[in-house]
Amino acid sequence: MDLREEILKRQRPEINEILKGASVSILGCGGLGSNIAMELSRCGLGSVYLYDFDKVEYSNLNRQNYDMNDLGKSKVFQTKKKIEETIPYTKVFAEEIKISRENLDQLSKKTDIFIEAFDKKEMKALVFDYFLGKKDKKLIMGSGLSGLGSLSDIKIKEIENVTMIGDFKSEVEDGLFLPYVAIVASLEALCAIKIIVGEENGK
Repeated sequence: MDLREEILKRQRPEINEILKGASVSILGCGGLGSNIAMELSRCGLGSVYLYDFDKVEYSNLNRQNYDMNDLGKSKVFQTKKKIEETIPYTKVFAEEIKISRENLDQLSKKTDIFIEAFDKKEMKALVFDYFLGKKDKKLIMGSGLSGLGSLSDIKIKEIENVTMIGDFKSEVEDGLFLPYVAIVASLEALCAIKIIVGEENGK
C-alpha cells in the first residue's frame, strides 16, 4: 500500500502529484505558522521549512498547535515533531533562528514561496520590504486576525508579488481567539496551494 496515496485519496490525484514536488518556507511558528505548517503537510506538501526562535508558553495553548508536553520547548522542533508523527510523507526542515535582514538572503534561496506568520508589526514590515518586488518569489502575509472578528471583514489584497489576508484593522489588544486566527491561517495555506498549482489567487 502506498501510504501517501491512501492518506490523500480524497484529494485530486493530479494536485497531489504537484504538491509532492513543492516546498514552502514558514516564517514564525505561532498561531498562524504552527497551524499553516500542519495544514500544508496534511495536504501533501513535499517539503516545509520552519523558522522561529520562541519556546512554547502556556499562553500559546489556546490557539497554537501545541499541547502541555510542549511547554518550554522549541516551537520549530515541536512543530516538526508533530508533523512527522502525523504525516509520514512531508519533509520538515526546522531552524531555531530569529529572522533578520542579514539572514533573509540565505533563507530566501531555499524556496520560492514564503508565508509570514509573525505577531510583531516590525517583523512583518521587515519581511514585506525584503520580498516586495522580487519577481521570482511569492510572499503570503496575515494582517488583522485579532478579536472575534467578522467573516465579511476578511479581505485578500495583492501588491505585486505579495498577497495579504486578514481584516486589516483588528489589533492584538482585541484578543487572540483560535477560530479567527485559524480562518486566516487556513486562507494563507490555501493561497500557497493555489500558487503552487497555478490557480487564480496567485499567478
